[in-house]
Amino acid sequence: MNKNSLYRDLTTFGSQYPLNFRIQDSEKFIDWTEKQFEYVRYNPRKPINRYGLSVTSLDGSVSGIPDLDSVYEYNKENGTQWTERDFKVLTPVAEWESLSAFLNHFTGSIFRTHILKLGVGGFFPPHRDHPDEDFHHTNKIIFDTFRLIVPLKHCNPPYMNFVFENKILNWEQGVVYFVDTAKVHYLFNSSDEPSYWLVVNVDVNEDTVATICRNMKEL
Repeated sequence: MNKNSLYRDLTTFGSQYPLNFRIQDSEKFIDWTEKQFEYVRYNPRKPINRYGLSVTSLDGSVSGIPDLDSVYEYNKENGTQWTERDFKVLTPVAEWESLSAFLNHFTGSIFRTHILKLGVGGFFPPHRDHPDEDFHHTNKIIFDTFRLIVPLKHCNPPYMNFVFENKILNWEQGVVYFVDTAKVHYLFNSSDEPSYWLVVNVDVNEDTVATICRNMKEL
């Protein structure tokens, strides 16, 4: 199985496109998470107004340690060797019915997954989410995961700007999107309301790629 070839199959159809999966009542879902759980600082080493809530973690807890930290920095400080693929135990957040139904399409292939909450002034600077973490050891680029993103609340201008290769993307709230995050992108919240997103990392394999291809939303 050539993972890079499978990843290219996904990007053939576009860099961002909607799928036939949806988180129903996404704003009610967010309100439920805010009442039931505590969002924790995302990458607390950086003083940016960003928080997260784990949908998967090492042990099924929502502590955010270390899945919402910088895994690289955490490993360096603690002598551990965690990777994104280690965060695969579902937390109670995944019990929301439509979220559970969506994730069930990728059972066994879901890794580090969480809700991002970008508060006032919260941002991610321009970056790429690939190559994988072994690149500096192997000098080989391996696209072994792909990214699914779900806009949940306050995700379009004027609340929020998701800039992808210098273009502001538009989203339908609650819909699951494939996004080729190997390309340069950045986010910033210029409003006075928090913006919420679900970020899902999925293993690149023949079954998951086939699932995406079967479920592309008709335009």
